[in-house]
Amino acid sequence: MDTFSSVMHRNGSANKKRRQNDRYAESCVPKKKRKGKPENINICPLGELARREEQRLEKLVLGDGSDLLNDESEVPSCSQTSAMEDSGVEEGTSDSSPQMSDTLASPEREPAWQDEEDVNICVTDAMCAQGKCVPDVLSGGTSSDAYSRILKYKFEATHCGNFLARRSSVLRKGTIEVKRVRDLNHDTYMEGSIIKAVQFHPTATVALVAGLSGVASLFQVDGKSNTKLHSVHFDRYPIRCARFVPSGEQFIVGSQHHGFFHTYDMMVCRNVRAVPSQGLGITNTKNFELSPDGKLLAVCGRFGKIHLLAVNTLEGAGVLKMNSEVSAVAFDNDGSHIFSHGEGGEVYIWDIRTRRCSGRFTDDGCIWGSSVAVAPGGRFVACGSRSGVVNVYETAAVLSSTNHAPKPAKVLLNLTTSVTAVKFNASSEVMAMASDGKDNALRLVHFPSMTVFKNFPGSTQSVLAQPQCLDFSPGSGYLAVGNNKGTALLYSEDFAFISSFFKPVF
Repeated sequence: MDTFSSVMHRNGSANKKRRQNDRYAESCVPKKKRKGKPENINICPLGELARREEQRLEKLVLGDGSDLLNDESEVPSCSQTSAMEDSGVEEGTSDSSPQMSDTLASPEREPAWQDEEDVNICVTDAMCAQGKCVPDVLSGGTSSDAYSRILKYKFEATHCGNFLARRSSVLRKGTIEVKRVRDLNHDTYMEGSIIKAVQFHPTATVALVAGLSGVASLFQVDGKSNTKLHSVHFDRYPIRCARFVPSGEQFIVGSQHHGFFHTYDMMVCRNVRAVPSQGLGITNTKNFELSPDGKLLAVCGRFGKIHLLAVNTLEGAGVLKMNSEVSAVAFDNDGSHIFSHGEGGEVYIWDIRTRRCSGRFTDDGCIWGSSVAVAPGGRFVACGSRSGVVNVYETAAVLSSTNHAPKPAKVLLNLTTSVTAVKFNASSEVMAMASDGKDNALRLVHFPSMTVFKNFPGSTQSVLAQPQCLDFSPGSGYLAVGNNKGTALLYSEDFAFISSFFKPVF
């Protein structure tokens, strides 16, 4: 028993010493931090940091605001402010507004650093040495020109929409800046394998494209997306000619295989088959023109006949008769005369009021005329022939009754096949002429120098293909060309800003 008690006593002492040693060891090891709530640290919120940074930058750029109001007497009191608000008079119209603007204006600050070499730089000489065009704002400049002038000019032209300032008021000859943009009928390409008609709306940013498939489509013209607005299919009616009515509410289409028209009313989306009066002998409607006032329709018929129809009723309004076949007709600017061209090389001038021939002249060197166009200003008349020659005449010379063989002001020999399209832009500073008998047969002519722009159409022969029809937008911002590949090409032009009929979008 004593032995057992002594053993238990020794074991208890040993266990006690062991527990003491364990506590000492635990005190030597660093304790791990218990998880819990984070300690309070002075952290600035993100919004406060942004506000402080904004204040720092404002002070750095605009200066310290403490010195803006130096005289408290110049600041209006609360009673004065309320009186101004009650009177309904704005601060800008009150007599104290100039004093307020002077008081609150930031004091003029001296530049921190100036480069002496920049002061002596002549911008005009530097641009000429680099082969760059000198802007009109620096034309005739001297060595004292500041570089800030050209920077201000570029900024206004790029960001402020000052388009007229960055263009010359007169289109220069030689080269022209023309850029091809998205195809006009990119959303469809279903107007036919050959585009026979393309025309811009007279007032809206809309264009009409039609072809041999019998489909006529309307597009919103912006040069970027050219979104399709509407398409109309005329069953078994291959379209050879399409024109907007000058009012802009309708368009008329014609075909070489039918003696009737289709008139589409865009306001109510309704198509009307328009049949001319019986007995007129109209067998096809592939070639017609509308008068500027939208009242008459001139249709090229057989045996030299030009049928005049009332647009609203298509009743016969008269017949003009040439001695040979008629190929093309064109109204003058006010619609008082019609110029017609065709077989034999003679150009007839018809008086619409009397329905009689007021004069005619022989197109120089022409055997068979194929196209005719009158400049919007009425100064020039362009006549194209099947041999590819385009003669440009002064209108005053051809209207002279004593001269039946006027000398052309310019003979253009740049095309070698039949000239099927001749068109002036709205300001009569550019004329386009094209032929559907050869690839790349499209040229732009500068007026009044009557020289061809040498950089157009450039290297786009495979894209341009054979041009079938063309038209300028009312503000001359775009040129549309329909070809034999089912594409209506669209070009953005440099002479959009010098047109006398300038419009914001076109």
